Amino acid sequence: MFDRLKKRLSDAIKGFAKSEEASAEEPQETSEAAAVPGAAEEAEPQEKLKAPETKAKSSHEEKPQKQVEENIRISLGTRIKGSLLGNVQLGEREVDDFVQNIKVLLLESDVSFETAESISESLRERLLEGRIGAKDMKSRLVELVRASLEEVMKSSASGPNVVEFVKARKAAGQLPVRILFLGPNGTGKTTTMAKVAKLLSSEGISTVFSASDTFRAAAIEQSEYHAKKVGVPIIKSTYGADPASVAFDAIKYATAHGIDAVLIDTAGRQETNRNLLREVEKMYRVAKPDMTIYVAESTGGNAVLGQIGEFSKSIKVDGIILTKLDCDAKGGNAISIAHSAGIPILFLGTGESYDDIVPYSPDFILDRIIPAA
Repeated sequence: MFDRLKKRLSDAIKGFAKSEEASAEEPQETSEAAAVPGAAEEAEPQEKLKAPETKAKSSHEEKPQKQVEENIRISLGTRIKGSLLGNVQLGEREVDDFVQNIKVLLLESDVSFETAESISESLRERLLEGRIGAKDMKSRLVELVRASLEEVMKSSASGPNVVEFVKARKAAGQLPVRILFLGPNGTGKTTTMAKVAKLLSSEGISTVFSASDTFRAAAIEQSEYHAKKVGVPIIKSTYGADPASVAFDAIKYATAHGIDAVLIDTAGRQETNRNLLREVEKMYRVAKPDMTIYVAESTGGNAVLGQIGEFSKSIKVDGIILTKLDCDAKGGNAISIAHSAGIPILFLGTGESYDDIVPYSPDFILDRIIPAA
């Protein structure tokens, strides 16, 4: 999971840390004369510095103090080393090189440009704001890169807790809770619905499936298979039937049988298919879902953000379930969706088992991309 990005970030941090640690051990220059190229040759004996004011000043003396300091900074490779404390203050040139390297790695790992920019800006600020111990350079860099990634991902941690949401509705007698699942074909939508059903069941919440994908061949049979596996009833019709009517029947069944939640499947559809989008809009009006969940696969690249955005124009999407993290070597898509979708991630699908679903947390992803040192 995220093996490629993990390795490349690790290599970049390790290489930069090794270079800086070695540089911090070099002999330190302590005077401006030694730091500025040519300054030693230009230095005059002490008595000549007291010459009359009418004497023309050297070009070196005419330089503003700020320019002298800039020359010192550049001559030292933008590094001010703490010889007493063993600390290193990284200069802008070094920081920019390192941050640019990290940014390229993120872009090559399916992180969107906007998200990579935000991470880079945050990382640059963190690197420039204080000294880093020369002996623990690598662990400190890991900490700062991880913190910058976490900063852009934390907004998705504020989504609704599905289990607690259903429990609250149940306690208030507002049943059945209707949950609508959307998303393109191939994302694992029906399997994810079964995972949610099993999770709810483990919390004492009963569910029923609405097999409202009456469009795709074998979709009803697939829903029946998963319903049987997780032990929940299913309401179905025939292929070509009105999906909204199937959802309506499932809601009536749940009401009559005291079932807590209706999980409504839908036909997979692309955001460009206007006919299918109008169909799901009708389902939304008929079923009146209490929660709408978009199921996206983490291997889908940056196109997923566009898909979610288009769906959100027609339907209010309350949360995202990100699937197939176990198949994702890059990991960038999870970071981008957490930062840019504007919709909270609720769960992460981590495998094929019905138990392979975990609540979203930035730490879960970060631990697999850049483990804490």
